[in-house]
Amino acid sequence: MAGGAKYPRQEVLMESIRAQRIADRFAGNLNFMVKSCSGGLLVRYHQHTHYFVRESCFWSYVYMAAGLPVEKL
Repeated sequence: MAGGAKYPRQEVLMESIRAQRIADRFAGNLNFMVKSCSGGLLVRYHQHTHYFVRESCFWSYVYMAAGLPVEKL
């Protein structure tokens, strides 16, 4: 494995409650629409729609969309 890691990094799927809390925080943002959907997040940004089931992937996308540097693990 790369970097000498003994175990693969396990991604945890988002819980429905966590997805809803995140979506609620983005309520009112007309440029970046986020909705909780089936234990994940449905994101609409610049006429593109994306669905995220992993919170880490969602936040990486948010940072990229905002033009902020994304730390690679």
